[in-house]
Amino acid sequence: MTKISFKSIWEDCEKKNNYPSRANNIKVVDYKDFEKNVTEEKESFVLDIVNSLYSGDIYILKGAYTKEFMNSLRVRTFDYFKEKPSEFHKMLEGCPDFHRKIDIETGKKYALRLCKHSFYFYPWNNDPLNIFNPIYKRWRVIKKLMGMNPEAFEQNTPKDGVIDRIQIVQYPSKIGYLEPHTDPHKHQRLFHSAYMSKKGKDFSGLGFYAIDKKDKILETEDHIDVGDIGIGYATVYHGVAPVNLNKEPDWQDVNDGRWFLSLYSNETDIHKKRHTSSGVSEKLNFSKNIKSQVYPLEILS
Repeated sequence: MTKISFKSIWEDCEKKNNYPSRANNIKVVDYKDFEKNVTEEKESFVLDIVNSLYSGDIYILKGAYTKEFMNSLRVRTFDYFKEKPSEFHKMLEGCPDFHRKIDIETGKKYALRLCKHSFYFYPWNNDPLNIFNPIYKRWRVIKKLMGMNPEAFEQNTPKDGVIDRIQIVQYPSKIGYLEPHTDPHKHQRLFHSAYMSKKGKDFSGLGFYAIDKKDKILETEDHIDVGDIGIGYATVYHGVAPVNLNKEPDWQDVNDGRWFLSLYSNETDIHKKRHTSSGVSEKLNFSKNIKSQVYPLEILS
């Protein structure tokens, strides 16, 4: 009898080709309990969590990182790039760590409409902030859950076709957003975020959300604290709505807007047609009220 594993159950689910597109429920669990269950890979847990995620459930894993680590990471990242110019580099051999400020007009040129300040780190560089070890400790758990070798892609460089990338993101007040979309699932079954801002303390507004089976917004931020991890199947529609609508954006303020940590294993630019994120706005029957919540007023006017 074949042993049940994360890999085998994921493959059984995906044979049906009915990848989930809408969010189901939000499930809140303790990270330490979750880590223990993933490590043990017992049959009952494997079946439950894989089928749950494939049904569209989103998990908030409480206390994965300390608040102190996340607050320090935000400040150290901002300070490290403060005097460096905003720039762009394709994922090719020798790609450096860099940051890019993407305003609303620039964001219209992307496959997904967005506005954000992104900071990119790659494992082949010198890890200037010493972040890969603590982040990989958690990332390996999520990779195992996805049916992968926990250390998959860690030693890869762009010539290998798929690489790990740490992206730290600041969504500036009032204008920062990411339209509803799906993430690439070819090399990473789940979106994997960690949270660096707290609703009601660091920002007000909708922030991260998913789309349910009725094309309504499924709010998530009320469940989230700094240091939590969020995971869901990559094809579930999700996005980031503007926050602090009554405050002008300040790209020079480390405390402005909403911050989060994004971990992804990306196809590199050696591929002529990279497997990338895809916008889904045209597939959604959004009311004017919902559109006004998830897009900046500058986009709607």
